[in-house]
Amino acid sequence: MDFKTRKIRYRREPNPWLVKNKRKLAIIGVVLVVIILFFYGCAALIQRIGFINIIGIFGEPLNEDHYGTTNILMLGTGGGDHDGADLTDTIILASLDKKNKIIPMLSIPRDYYVEAPDLGGGMKINSLYELGKDKFSSEKGIQYLITEVENLSGVKVHYYVKIDFSGFKDIVDALGGVDLYVDETINDPYYPLDGTILYETFYLAAGQQHMDGDTALKYARSRKTTSDFDRSKRQQKLLFAIKNKAMTKEILLDPGKITSLYNAVSSHIETNLSIRQIIELAKISQDFGEENIITRVLNDDPLSCGGFLYTPDRTYFDGAAVLVPIGNGLDFIQEYIDLNFHYPEINKNPVKIQVLNGTKTPGLASDSKAQLRRLCFDIIRFGNARNQEIKETTIYYKDKKNPPAAIYFIQQIIQAKISSDIPEEYSDPAYVSEADIIIELGEDYATSKPEDIFFYYYPIAQPTTTTTEDATTEGTTDTAEPAPEQPAAETPAPAETVTQ
Repeated sequence: MDFKTRKIRYRREPNPWLVKNKRKLAIIGVVLVVIILFFYGCAALIQRIGFINIIGIFGEPLNEDHYGTTNILMLGTGGGDHDGADLTDTIILASLDKKNKIIPMLSIPRDYYVEAPDLGGGMKINSLYELGKDKFSSEKGIQYLITEVENLSGVKVHYYVKIDFSGFKDIVDALGGVDLYVDETINDPYYPLDGTILYETFYLAAGQQHMDGDTALKYARSRKTTSDFDRSKRQQKLLFAIKNKAMTKEILLDPGKITSLYNAVSSHIETNLSIRQIIELAKISQDFGEENIITRVLNDDPLSCGGFLYTPDRTYFDGAAVLVPIGNGLDFIQEYIDLNFHYPEINKNPVKIQVLNGTKTPGLASDSKAQLRRLCFDIIRFGNARNQEIKETTIYYKDKKNPPAAIYFIQQIIQAKISSDIPEEYSDPAYVSEADIIIELGEDYATSKPEDIFFYYYPIAQPTTTTTEDATTEGTTDTAEPAPEQPAAETPAPAETVTQ
């Protein structure tokens, strides 16, 4: 990447409320809630007026790519009249795979950096819609965002759905509230007080709770005293609590509630889906449940699933903290998306993997482990192979009758032969594990692996004015996380699972 100084364009001074809280105003659970309720609401309305078969008759086939999937970009904004109301702080690319009955979903962080010359220069991706809308139109703003998401992902976007938070409370209230079990007490003294820069305390006791719209929104958004992971779990629970309530006889047999629900959703949604396409989605959605959804998030943790981004020194981006891809371009990110969107058999049948270094080159197993973990593979053990003079890399699998589909994707990343004849030495207790696949790295891997997969280069802390070259150093800066260190040597993995 060219690390010349770039200016992040700001249209106006940020709202103090947003600055103080820095909260994501839209979340995956809320987006899914609106989508599902909209589809179910349409289907329920149709059924209510007595034309049950109209779904099959008048549904319009959805556009698909050559994989047979329909891709929908889901956008969430804060809504309302305050500054920043049109920032798309939730950007989710969902791929509907009817054949395999899965919906992989990729969350793109709001701080991802894009160039956007038509809108005044570099900026965070969550500003594209707002600036495009202000300069041209809402549809044009969405199109700018779609173009950047397609460039990033390599996936064709067929449809979009944009919602705002201001309608969320109306949706829950239209249902008469929802019931769910709260696993742990929430006591958040830093929940933002609407319309002010102040805070209020949000308290919700553990146990079975009935939530109105206001409580449900706080339950979904609160995160100051919990983690993003905890919040995601709460959002998923809330999503299906709402869906389950929407499908009860109490709702489906009450024309007034159906109408209120439909109005609450439709008045806060913008989409290029036609009514007939929504009817088709209503029909399809009946075959999908919580277990069919696969969530993925692009992030800056190099040891986690989706960790293909990092934060460069702010000096190069006018003081803004942005996220940019590792390596050279978008190859790694698109490889990651390709795996999770277009290899359904891997997602439906995940495997456990053991990685062994069969060379005298230190760090190969940990490097390979990090690379595969970023692709969301489950690496349960890693260490040295019994023989340190392996010439050819081999991927071994245990189930001779049913080779796991994952090995053929892994083979594209780690050039290797495939075999079901696992060496006898790996039956030794030091190597026995629950792994379905054993990857034995050889000298051919040591001499051919691309280093930029494993290393993260950070620009220098202060750019110079005497040269146009961008200097980089391995390691840390004041604003960046440390690069993964190469271990001096590796030893056989212990009996227990490695969780680093």
